[in-house]
Amino acid sequence: MAGVWAPATTLRAQSDQPASVTIQYIEHYKDIAESEMIRTGVPAAISLAQGILESQSGQGWLVAHSHNHFGVKCKSDWAGPTISYDDDRKNECFRSYQTDDSSWRDHSDFLMNNPRYAFLFNLDPSDYKAWATGLKSAGY
Repeated sequence: MAGVWAPATTLRAQSDQPASVTIQYIEHYKDIAESEMIRTGVPAAISLAQGILESQSGQGWLVAHSHNHFGVKCKSDWAGPTISYDDDRKNECFRSYQTDDSSWRDHSDFLMNNPRYAFLFNLDPSDYKAWATGLKSAGY
């Protein structure tokens, strides 16, 4: 998969975790990232990078307590399980999942169904650089 692998020193700098933890994270979640790319068009490299950053390579509190790999907050349309966590504000509402896979699927759906990110789906899923720039410009 193009664009997923990076030198170990780059991985450590990006995730603040030892490179081995980040590489293990990639190995563990690359198949679901690829299947989500096929299902929704969200580039696997983007999902993996966001998962690494948002979850501290799977070592973060939200992953351990709610399987939330992407720090997705509840918002008004969320009817599923929730968990409180101090983020930008104290006791913010975050989505909680039964499994890691459901977090990955919901992240893809969140991007796909949010009008704020609709323009990204006009980009080639293999162009992870354009996706990263687009996500930044959309405020992700």
